[in-house]
Amino acid sequence: FATLTYGSGTDLHRPEFSTEVDLMTDSISVGQFMGLAEGIERDSREWFWGFGPSAFPRNGRVWYPIGEGPFPLVLMMHGNHNMTDFSDAGYTYLGEHLAWHGYIFVSVDANFFNGYVTGAVGGENDARAWMLLKHLELWQDWNETTGNPFAGQVDMEQIALMGHSRG
Repeated sequence: FATLTYGSGTDLHRPEFSTEVDLMTDSISVGQFMGLAEGIERDSREWFWGFGPSAFPRNGRVWYPIGEGPFPLVLMMHGNHNMTDFSDAGYTYLGEHLAWHGYIFVSVDANFFNGYVTGAVGGENDARAWMLLKHLELWQDWNETTGNPFAGQVDMEQIALMGHSRG
């Protein structure tokens, strides 16, 4: 199996989603779901991440089998915790195991949905679901785009969504 990362290329804290990102993605708006009132919660998030709810990145860590596909796709979303304690890398063991057994596994980065100064934010669960749908759209596009490393490699009829806690 092999690994790569995809993301906006602008992450302020993790090079695997910025200067070392393998596949660039567009950001999406989750503002229609998340309730971030003006004040310390919104300001501290935008200061830390460098973006607000109108520009959340689609970041993912991917483990995938080497060989002829198509392969089933598994998207995993981690739970809620302090947003500065990045947990998307915590599923390496699962990504390696599933890729070894013929699955494309993605640990979806949702750290920017998590609580910080004042705890959880409103609408976060709906926004997580929206983010997963937007990741699925991305994978469908990649599967259909000649020249993409995942062109023709994804079995879009065999998809699993997994989550831990609020994931």
